[in-house]
Amino acid sequence: MLAELELIPLGQPGTSVSPLLATVARLIDASGVDYRVGPMGTTVEGDWDQVMALAKRCHQALLQSADRVLTTIKIDDRTDRPGPGRLTQKVASLEAQAGQPLKH
Repeated sequence: MLAELELIPLGQPGTSVSPLLATVARLIDASGVDYRVGPMGTTVEGDWDQVMALAKRCHQALLQSADRVLTTIKIDDRTDRPGPGRLTQKVASLEAQAGQPLKH
C-alpha cells in the first residue's frame, strides 16, 4: 500500500515548519519503509499496520513541539498488484504513458 502523509504543525511562531518536520523525516527514514519526500508531503510504502503505526508516531512526535497538528493520510491500496516497488513503478508507468521522463 502507498500512503501520502501530510503533517502540519500549528501554533508555532514564524512561517517555516521545516525544523519541526525534520523530526518527522528522521522517524520515517528510521522506520525502514520505502519513502519519497515531496514538497507537500511524504509518500511511504508498506503494509497497513506499518503505515498506520508510522503515521501515529509522526503525529505524536509533532505534538511534542506543536500545540496542534493536522495530519492527512491519502491511501492507495491495490489487491491486484501487491508487493513492494509501487513507489517507483507508478512513476515509471506514467513516464511510459507520457513518452518522456518527468521530474520527480
